[in-house]
Formats: sequence, structure tokens, C-alpha cells
Amino acid sequence: MKICSIRIKGFQQFDDIFLDFTNPETGEPVEKVCFIGRNGTGKSTILRFLNEAIPQLSSVYRGLTVYSITVIISKVKYIFFYSSKGHQSKPQLIFDNYIVLKENIENENGWFEDFAMAVDNQSLLAVRNKYKEYELLKPDNNHISNQLIMNNNSSDLLIYSPAESQINNYCSVNDVPKSDLDSALKLFGNHPFYNEVSEQNVSDFWKQLIFLTKSRENERNIFENRPENLSKTKKELIEEFEKEYPKILDRIAKLWNKILDKAGLEFDIENARNPIQLTDNLQVYIKHKELNRRINYNQLSTGIRNFMFRIGHIYSLYFNREIKRGFLLVDEPENSLFPDFLFDLVKTYQEIVIDKNGENNTQMFFSTHSPIIAAQFEPYERILLEWDDTGYVKAFKGTAPAGDDPNDLLIKDFKLKNVMGEKGQEMWKEYLSLKKKLRKTTEETEKTALIEKITKIGNSYNFGE
Repeated sequence: MKICSIRIKGFQQFDDIFLDFTNPETGEPVEKVCFIGRNGTGKSTILRFLNEAIPQLSSVYRGLTVYSITVIISKVKYIFFYSSKGHQSKPQLIFDNYIVLKENIENENGWFEDFAMAVDNQSLLAVRNKYKEYELLKPDNNHISNQLIMNNNSSDLLIYSPAESQINNYCSVNDVPKSDLDSALKLFGNHPFYNEVSEQNVSDFWKQLIFLTKSRENERNIFENRPENLSKTKKELIEEFEKEYPKILDRIAKLWNKILDKAGLEFDIENARNPIQLTDNLQVYIKHKELNRRINYNQLSTGIRNFMFRIGHIYSLYFNREIKRGFLLVDEPENSLFPDFLFDLVKTYQEIVIDKNGENNTQMFFSTHSPIIAAQFEPYERILLEWDDTGYVKAFKGTAPAGDDPNDLLIKDFKLKNVMGEKGQEMWKEYLSLKKKLRKTTEETEKTALIEKITKIGNSYNFGE
């Protein structure tokens, strides 16, 4: 299940905005979307909106007048209409859980307005009769439950990772995140489809690591007692089990060491201590590779720590699970990271949402201010939010090709007039002025001096012809 479009009317900075998440060549919903735009244009608001709307495709987002969400299931489009008109408290799904099957309906604005204005049974009936040629359907409850509603303890997963708050609780992790074996054991048979990955929930991440470690021990006992394994040697059992059931800490180390290695650090899994008693916690730390000295988590840089806990937490929720319907919402993935680590960051996210069957059934939505991040998306996956002349936000698709120079992206899609600061612009004007003088002068000594100045400025600011 993937979202192919959203329409929002009369909410905050959105008067009437349509967000298209499809590939223009195929019409299919894309696997990843990137929102860019100035502060206040609603990038984070849309992520929060999706976070509330996806779980059962019905939102409790107060103050919203009308909106629709279109999803695709098995190449069939379902459109859900919501309205707060006629209701005192919160928006409700029009038709009391009716869903509308779209079969090439023309004049989209017309029929949308008709449905949006229908707030009672009589007007709904009139609208349905008006558009009956388009096969407006109300599937039975089993269809809705099986096809659309996300469930706990299933192959459904929704992860929301907001931007860093003013108080970063990651900084308080001076030993290891608080957790224990007792709380981790409660995860057996209890997998909620919804998870928030943030510094406020870092203990949930550590609990997940403990659960996955203990779950593997349980799987080993089952594996060794299979009838076909009883006659195998210990070496054979170990080799086969390791291949089928990888260690979560080994996989986390591979992810974390991508950034830790740049600082001369590593995840010290060799000295990890797994919990035994119910009150025990998982003890595993970061160490300095040369000095062989433990580094507390709160001693790490903000960027390294944020990356580790965010990426690690998301990956742990996919680890050794089958995910058939997944959504990942990430606000400001570039937070506090050095630019050289951003160039393959989206690829890292794509890798961590692959399930145990090697499938990627997750649709990802990002909000970013980084042109390096935005350049990792196709132009039709990139959505620019921009204020229009009426004071509302409109949406436009990107134009710069995927992999383009981030500076070009700043001009083409971020709509900056230039990518230099005030001093740089002054030097560019001087550079052009000196070149103009050089073309006019005939005195050799002056030519030499001008060439030296032009060369110096050009080399310093990388100005070309």
C-alpha cells in the first residue's frame, strides 16, 4: 500500500494544495518523497499530517476543513474524503467509512467539491447518484480491515522520526540508555505497528536491542531441536544458524561504524554484556580504536549520536521481520551531520528498510533543508513548497536532475538567486570589473598586475570563465 496523492483544503498555510507522489511516466506511487522549502511552508506539518492520517486512513487532526488521501492497492486507486463540516469536534471520514473507488473520473475539482460539501445522508445520496457511473463503492468491513487498516502484531509498520527537539535527551545517555530485560521480554508477541523514533524514545530502541538478542537465543534452542538438526555436529549447527539468524549487534555495528570510523571510534561488540537477570541492562559501548578506551555516548558529537540512535532504532524495527506495508517519515535527516556523510544518506535509509525477505515495501517521506539530501531524489520525487501571491503555500515538482550539483539545486529548486554570501558577491563583481579593465588596457605593467589580481581572486573563489 502506497500513497499516491494528498489534497488539503483550508488548513493553516494550505488553502487548497494537491501533493502528487507518482512517477509521471508510469502513474505508480514513488518509493521515496522529499519535501523542500523555506521555513514555515509546512514541510514538518505535512509529515505530522501523514503520521496521523496513515494508521487507519482517518485523522483526528483538529481544525482541518476538507482533505482527501489517495492510496493504491494492487494498482487500484482508493480515495478517502474527510471533512469537519457539520461536526463539532474533529474531522470525520465522509460516508462513515465509505471509500470511493476511482475509475478515470474526469473533472476532479468538480467531484471533489461535491463530496466535500456533502455532510448528511441526503446530500451524500445525491452525490453518489450523480457519480454512479464511476462505480462509487462501499466494500464490506472485512475488505476495509484486510486491505487498508494497519494492525499491531502484523507486517505493517509506520515510523515517525521528528526533528530534534530543543532538549535533546540523547545527551543524557552517559552510560547506556535505560532499559532492562524484564521490559524487553514484554515485546514477545507484542509488536505495535506505530513507532516514534526520537530522542525521547531512545530507551525503546535499547529495549528493542535486548528483545532481539533474547529472541535469537530462543530461536537457537528451537533450531537445534529440529528433527533434521539433531544428528548434525555443533560446528554445522553454528554455521547454519549464524547464516539464518544474524546478530543484531553485528548489523548495528556495521551501520554505526560507517560514521564512527571517521572519528577513530568503533562499536565495541566484542565486550558486550547481555542481560541475564530481569533487572539487567544490555551493556555495550563505543571505544577509541587506538587508545582502547571507552567513550560514553554523551561524549559523542551531536551529529554522530543523532545518526546512531535514529538509524539504529529504525533498523532494529525492520530486523528479521516481514514488512508488507511500511511508511517511514523522517524530518531533517541531515541534522548536525558533516556534509561528506550526507551524499549517501538516503541510500542508507533505503538499505535499512529492507525486510528479512530482501523486499522493500516501505514508502519514505523526508523533509530537508539540505541540497545534498534533495539531490538524491528524482525531480518528480522532490516537492517544493512555496508561498504564492495570495499568502498560501503551493506545491511544485523539482526540476534539477537526480545527482545534480547541490549548488545548482539551490538555484533551480530551492529558488535562491545566488549561492554566495555578501562578501563572495562583492568579490565576483570585482573579478568581473578587473577582467573588463584587462581587456581595455594596453600597458604591459598594468596588464601583469591585473592578471595577478584576477588569478588570485579566481583561485580563491573558484571563479571560472
